[in-house]
This record gives sequence, structure tokens and C-alpha cells, in this order.
Amino acid sequence: MVKPDKTSTVDRQLVNSKFGKWGWSMIVYSFLLYFFMAGITTDGLNLLPDAFAAVKGWNAMQILSFATPAGILGVIGSFISGQFIIKHKPMRTSAVTLIISGVAYALFGFSPSPIALAVLLFIACFAATGFGMVVPPALMANWFPRKKGIALGWATMGAPACTAFFVPLLGFLLGRFGLVPAFGVIGAACVVLGVVTLFWVKDYPESVGAIPDNLPADSVHAVSSDDLKSYVSPFTIKKLLADKDLWFISLGFGCLWMVTVGIVSQFIPRMISVGYEQTEALFILTVAALIAMPGSYFWGWLDQKAGTKLASIVYAAFYIIALILLILELEGILVWIAAIFVGVGIGGLLNLMPSLVITVYGRYDFMAAYRLVAPIATIIRVLAFGIMATLLTMSNGSYTLPYTVFIFIDIIGLIFILLVSGKTKGKMD
Repeated sequence: MVKPDKTSTVDRQLVNSKFGKWGWSMIVYSFLLYFFMAGITTDGLNLLPDAFAAVKGWNAMQILSFATPAGILGVIGSFISGQFIIKHKPMRTSAVTLIISGVAYALFGFSPSPIALAVLLFIACFAATGFGMVVPPALMANWFPRKKGIALGWATMGAPACTAFFVPLLGFLLGRFGLVPAFGVIGAACVVLGVVTLFWVKDYPESVGAIPDNLPADSVHAVSSDDLKSYVSPFTIKKLLADKDLWFISLGFGCLWMVTVGIVSQFIPRMISVGYEQTEALFILTVAALIAMPGSYFWGWLDQKAGTKLASIVYAAFYIIALILLILELEGILVWIAAIFVGVGIGGLLNLMPSLVITVYGRYDFMAAYRLVAPIATIIRVLAFGIMATLLTMSNGSYTLPYTVFIFIDIIGLIFILLVSGKTKGKMD
């Protein structure tokens, strides 16, 4: 009688969505973190300036300008939260940052001046970047070091779900109840989630008797949660800054993230420039956001089947095609083809970037590396707004020049990803 091949059985289990009760619980929790992070730091800014301009008579463009320094503070927040996770683990980091961000967001409606609103926005974004940008990948690295692609594929659906649902929700609350209740409800939801975190979230599967990746116990090297908590990574900041792979990952995904932001942030203006009404353009973007949810799973599946590095290369190619489509005078079927490519792409970056860090640095040393990868990539991402604005000015509003430049930036990111060794140099078991 031929005995079943244990290795092939484990390989098959790495591409399914059998995460176990506790595993699914951590994925759902991470989904919520991505949802609130995207809403507070990005999607909510679609309505915030006009809402305060209408109610308090403040300058909408001045309020919108607060987003840039808020984004820069988010870079700092991601690094500090990474340091905090290394010392105090994901659960405590998430609880603290959720409560801080939620309280600040709930106070938006009480702002007596634009400067007070700016300060609250800075605090909210600083903390939200911590719980939304750093905590979910840390949890996924701890719980699913080998099944990371599929797990992140489900978890990162929270970001496009936010794009599709957060703005309508906030718009309804603002229109029906006003500034104070609208921001108060969402801020209170963050605070409640922060408090619940203390009782819900588990930093490691071992702490509740579960197995990493929900694999059979005899296929995984057993460790105790105490061993995990006491582990000190040899990857110091100095050592990481001298590591080529860290720079290739950070710069590569930073370029790809810049392209993503450049496309999505100007998608509606591009649609309007070729003759669509704003409501039609918004509908097309909403469809793209809905497509991004299964798109997140697609990148996770491709990650597990073909490897993170190859999936990242395909991701870069997707956006080259999207940019070429956006350069064309979009009409008819081309609009929806472009929406599909943009939508599928939206769901990929938050998945693939941490996944490649896990691949290279392993379960134990992931956070040591990611505390630097996330802020470096974010700094490059922030450049998208300035580059797009400059190129649009140079081309008198034509999108051909900026989209052509972004194709070259995408190719540069692709080259950096190709240079990543792809070998695990950190501790996985």
C-alpha cells in the first residue's frame, strides 16, 4: 500500500482557505483594520473638505491641503508602530492606535477652527496608519507565514470595500445627521473595536493552541508562545539599511504604489476629461472598487500558486496595460476593460508587499524588516500627487504625458522586484 505523500498534502493545504476558527477570526479582524484605515486616511477625504466648507464656511482647498502633511505623519506613524509591535506585539499596538485614532476622528465635528481640525486629522492619520498599515501584516505573518498570500488576499479586501462603502456611509450620516454625529459614529466604532481588540485578538496561534497556517501538527515545528514573544531579531536597523533586498522591495513596491495612487486618484478626472459626467465617472470607479475585492483574492491565489515575486511582476504588468488603456480616448467597452484592470490592480499591493517581506525575512524577522519597508514605500507613494500635478500642468491638462511617465515608473518598480533574491534569509520556524 502506497502511503500518502505528506509534503504534497501540505502543499495542497497552502492554497486553500481552510484557516480554522481562530485563523478566520484574525482575517476578519484585519479586514476591519484595513477598512477603517482606508476610510480615515484616504476615502473620507472625498467628503471632509466640502462638508466643513458647507457647514462652517471654511476654505475647502485649505482643508484638502492638510492631507499631505497628514500623509507624511502617517509615514512616521508606521515606523513608530512597527517599533511598538516589536516590543509590545500587534494586539496592544492595534488597541492603542484604534482608540487614539477613533477619539480624534470623533472630535472632528467639534473643531472650532481649521487649524484644530488639522491637528485632529494629523493625530487620526498618524494612529490609523499604525493599526491599518502595520498591524494586519504582522498578524498575518504570525498566523500564516506560508499561507500568507491567501490570508492577505481575504484580509486586504477591507481596503477596496472601504472605497465602495465608506464614502456612501459617511455621506449618508453627514446629510442626515450633520458633522458631529457623522464623525462621532465612525470614531466611536474605532474606539469600540480598539477596546474589543484587547479581548479578541491573539498575537500568535500558539497562544490559543492553534497551528500556524492551520496545518497538521506533525508538519510544523512546534514552538511555544513564550519563545515567540522573547525572540530578538538579529536584523537591526543598521543591518537592514545595508541589505539590498530591503531596498529592492521598498523601492520596487514604492514605485508600484505610486502608480496605483496616480491612477486611482485621477480616475474620475480622467473619465470627465473624455466626456463622462461626474456621477457616471463615480459609478465606474465604484465598480472598479467592487472588482478589487475578488481582485485581492486573485493576487493571494496567484501568490500561493506561482510565488510572490512572480505575482508581483504580473501585478506590475497589469498596471502597464491599465495605463495604456487610460491614455486612449476611452469609450464603450474600453472603459469597462480599463475599470477591470484598475480594479483588479487596486486589490494587489497591500497583499503582495508584506507577502514578499515575509518570503524574504520569515515569520520571526518580518516585523524587523517591515517597520522600514512600509515607511520607505509610503514616502515614494506620496510623491504621486506632486508628480501627477506637475506633469498635468506641463501638458496643459493632457493625461498622455503623466500616464506615459507612470508607465516608466512602473517598469522601474518591476526591475527592482526582479532584483529581489526571493530567498528566505530570516527565521521561518
